[in-house]
Parts: sequence; C-alpha cells; structure tokens
Amino acid sequence: MLITGAINVILRGLTLSGKFVLLLFLARYFSPEELGVFGLMSVTIAIALYVLGLDFYVYNTREILSRNPHQCAPFVRDQVVFHGIVYALTLPLLLGVFVSGTIAWKYLGWFYLLLVLEHLSQEANRLLITLSRSTMANVVLFLRSGAWVFVAAGVAIFADDKRSLPFLWSAWAVGVVASLGLTAYALRDVAWKELKGVRTNWGWIRNGTRVALPFFAATASLMGIQYADRYFLQHYYGESTVGVYTFYAQVSNAIQIFVFAGVISVLYPRIVAAYQQGRLSEYRLLVRKLSLGVGVSVLLLVGACAIAIKPILALVGKAVYGSQVGVFWIMLASGALLSCSYIPHYVLFAKRRDRDIIASTGIALAVALVANSLLVPRYGLHGAAWASATAMAVLAGLKVALAFRSRRDSRTVEGVEPKGVIQPVLTK
Repeated sequence: MLITGAINVILRGLTLSGKFVLLLFLARYFSPEELGVFGLMSVTIAIALYVLGLDFYVYNTREILSRNPHQCAPFVRDQVVFHGIVYALTLPLLLGVFVSGTIAWKYLGWFYLLLVLEHLSQEANRLLITLSRSTMANVVLFLRSGAWVFVAAGVAIFADDKRSLPFLWSAWAVGVVASLGLTAYALRDVAWKELKGVRTNWGWIRNGTRVALPFFAATASLMGIQYADRYFLQHYYGESTVGVYTFYAQVSNAIQIFVFAGVISVLYPRIVAAYQQGRLSEYRLLVRKLSLGVGVSVLLLVGACAIAIKPILALVGKAVYGSQVGVFWIMLASGALLSCSYIPHYVLFAKRRDRDIIASTGIALAVALVANSLLVPRYGLHGAAWASATAMAVLAGLKVALAFRSRRDSRTVEGVEPKGVIQPVLTK
C-alpha cells in the first residue's frame, strides 16, 4: 500500500504540476478576464460531466466489486449503452449554458468536444480504479490533465501567436484522446470476447438508474457547493474577479487532489469490498488507515500550500492577485474540510447509507447557496470564500455525525454480518 500510494502521489504530483504550470501560464500571460473565461469553461465542463454520467458508475462499481472483476465486460458495455441514451437527452439541453450568457457562443464547439472527451476519459479512469489499477488510472489522468500542459505552455512561451484559449483547448483535447488510447490498451485483458451473444441487460440498466439518480442528486449538490461561488462572482463582479478566484482555487485544490490520489483511490475499493463481503475486521482496519492517511496528508499539504503561496505570487508578478491573498487562507480551510469529509463519506458509502449522503450534501448545498447570496454581493471574493468554507464545514460535520450513528446502528446487530453478494439498494 505504501509503495503504491507513493507512486500514485508522484503521478498525481506530476498531474498537479501540469495544472500548476497551466495556472501560472494563464495568470502571467493572459488577462484576469481570459483566466476567468477559462475557469468558467472548466468549471461548467466539470459540472456537465456529472450530468452526462448521472453517477451511474456508483452502481456499476458496487456490481463489479461484489463479483469477479475480470468478468466486468457486460457491466461496462451496458454502462456505455446507458451513457449513449443520456447523451441524446442531455447534450441539447446544455445549450442553456450559452443561451444564458454564462459562456460565449463562439466557444460552443470547444465546449462540446472537451465535454464528451472528458466524460469518456473520466468513466474509463473510474473503471481502472474499480479494477484496483490505481497506478494506471493515475498515468491516464496525467495524460488527460497534465502532460499536454507542459507541451502547450512550452510552445506558447516562445510563440506569442499561440497564447490563446483555442490553442490551449486544442492541446487539452489531444491530451484526453491520448488518455483514452492508453486506457483501451490497459483494458485489453478484460474478457471482451464474452460479450458475443450477450444481449444488453435493460433490467440491469433500469435498476442502475434508480440506484444512481439519488447519488447524482448528492453529487450535483456537492458540485453546487464547490462551484456556485464562481457563478455568483460572475453575476455580480464579472470574469476578471472570477479569474482571481480561480487562481487561488486551483492552488488550494492541491490538497484534495493529493489526498484522493495517495490515500483514497488506493483504499476505498478495498473498504467497500471488505464490508460487502463480510470481512468486517479488515474493513475496520482499512477505515483506520484511511483516517490516518487523510489526516496526516491534510496537515502536510496545508503546510506546503501555505509556504508555497508567496513564491507562486512572485512568479505571477501581478498585483491583482497578491492584493487578494487573504482569500487563499480561507480557501485552504475549505480544501482541508472537504478532504476530511471523505473519511465519513466512504464509511457511509460502504454501508449503503445513501440517504445519509444525499441529506448531508443537500443541506450543505442549501447553506452554500444562502451564504453566497448573502455574502458575495457585499464582500466579493472574501464573501465567496467564506460561503464555501461554511458549507464545507457543515458537510464534514454532518457526515461525521451520520457515520457515528451508522456505527452505533451496526452494533445493535452485532454478529449479523453481510454474506456473499449485496445487491445495490436505494439506502445505505
């Protein structure tokens, strides 16, 4: 676990380095308005990814983990069928992003191209993690989110005519296509030949949709908590302010990225499998490892970000960012709280406490929306940062309380352990 975790941290570190280089490049060579447009495009794609996915992977992950992972081909094929239907229904609706003026019409082609490619790569990455191929998943992620940045920034630094958003988006698309090619190669040993003669299981898809939709509600709420502040800032202050906020958000996001790569992506499939298969002693040990790993990682990463922010601002060399550094300290707290909330989240996830996850996230979203509507108009960047931190604190606190309650509930049925395959249900 330590070696695998270290390798994953290195790979995620390279990916984060790519994002960091992109952030510095945008902040130094582009205007705050252009950085704001890039940030809004990226955030809107991130949200739309979940609309396309509808969190169906949650259902499929449990299905694969409760069976022989090498026999996952029918599940993957049927998930692809599901997403094809969702594409047909939702891609036209996303035109509302342009009708509302959130993103300019001239970027419509880039939006749809990057959205579809990113979604395919994201689902492929999740499948690799489910199959306990976390290292390969992080290599794929590096191609998708990091490697292309080094090439594009290197070219654009020496070629002024390449310093444009379309050039960056074209490089992004090439990187995602490369990640999909590597994923196809990595999954070549899956028993795809067994699909011959096996019909699409429409009943399985319908059941998966019923299971996944509540999770989608929770995920959509989490996206709202994380990204609503950008849209409030755009509405009241414009893209330039969003650009400054995006800059600090990207730096503080390092906490969540490293914690997920080095600890969570390695342990959570094992935690879910151990609980579902009735190996409760192993499950408890893995939860303790998760708690320790996340806690130590958060402390180290908060310290590293706090030390690094001044040199980063010096590299950017623009006063518009340095004058708002107070926002960064609040956003660090948000990143730490979100990372810590993963511990009770995966406890609830393993125990199928779906309603608890949905309820806690929904309440936190309501807090985020109210806080943003009250604080952003009056306090701007600082108001958005405080709104996010408040919502994250509510989210983490609720999940901790619900996880402890689920632990007490488990003790009331001491000696009754899950056996064999546990079918997905609507509540955990």
